[in-house]
Amino acid sequence: MKILVLNPNSSAKVTEAIAASIAPLQAVTKHMIVCDRLPDAPIGIETDEDVALVAPMVVDAIAASDADAFVVACFSDPGVAASRSATNRPVVGIAEAAYYAALQLAPRFGVVSLGASSVARHAAHIERLGLTARLAADRAVNMSVAEANDLNLAGTSVARTAKLMAETDGAGVVILGCAGMGGHRPVLQQELGVPVVDPVQAAVAAAINALDLQYFAKG
Repeated sequence: MKILVLNPNSSAKVTEAIAASIAPLQAVTKHMIVCDRLPDAPIGIETDEDVALVAPMVVDAIAASDADAFVVACFSDPGVAASRSATNRPVVGIAEAAYYAALQLAPRFGVVSLGASSVARHAAHIERLGLTARLAADRAVNMSVAEANDLNLAGTSVARTAKLMAETDGAGVVILGCAGMGGHRPVLQQELGVPVVDPVQAAVAAAINALDLQYFAKG
């Protein structure tokens, strides 16, 4: 069976980073995992306007795909709810998957975000999910998508922010709040002393699980 990991921005570099982060999962699953992007979308999804713009594109891309399950690889989960209403195939948003994965690891989680706009969107999403009491902190590195995904440029800032949440805010697990941030995880996992969740990995694992256990029938 096939899982489509859809990057709802147009960045080839982010799509490559997403593919790299899920390589360990591809190595151990029988399912084919393919990554794609939306060429007509913004280069990065950083504002409420960006989220609103790409949401219908996500719905259309999923409707047109022959994949058996989908991962929407943007931490704002654009188009996830609408896509679930339009198909009975699994549609997994990386933010939602990351939150639930984190809660299996510690009582409270922290999120490393891009900027203030991202923090506000995350807070609203977390509230809709009923998880506000489990959020220790959501701190921004104040970078663009491209900057935050650059390990050399953003590594120090991402590590400092994650460490602050783990040591000061009471986060027992840290979530990387952007689809392309997965490259930061190996170093952070060693340095922080708490689990670090790559949201794309969490979402792909959830999609694999849904297919393996036949939670959804393709229609």
